[in-house]
Amino acid sequence: MRTTTRSGLAVVAAGVATALVAWAVIRLLGVDLTLKADAGMSQVGAVDVLLASLVAGLAAWGVYALLARWRRTRWWPLIGSTALAISITGPSYLADGISAVSLICLHILVGVVLITGFMRAVPRPSHPADQALGYRPSRG
Repeated sequence: MRTTTRSGLAVVAAGVATALVAWAVIRLLGVDLTLKADAGMSQVGAVDVLLASLVAGLAAWGVYALLARWRRTRWWPLIGSTALAISITGPSYLADGISAVSLICLHILVGVVLITGFMRAVPRPSHPADQALGYRPSRG
């Protein structure tokens, strides 16, 4: 398996693990993560968190891979943070009170792990603009 593949899998796994640990901590604090649904309220469980963070991680990896192919990895922080901001709108509209705050925190934690993880762990082609922004190619 190539280093890039291992690094990408590691970043996705770190995002999933972060989401599950944060969900467990939120639940241990006694917060019920509920969403408003058409037919009432819906609980956010561990499987929901696992699947959502896995899909987000794989999507992030795919976007980063496309950017790397086009030698545009310097755009990754902007694209990743924009996707994170858009994803926060879901809990903002679908949850209330502490559930909304907790779900937004989950989104931010996973987003930060994925954005910084792909910036650091996955080798990127050297490009003058990347070097001007201070990015250093990863060893691997």
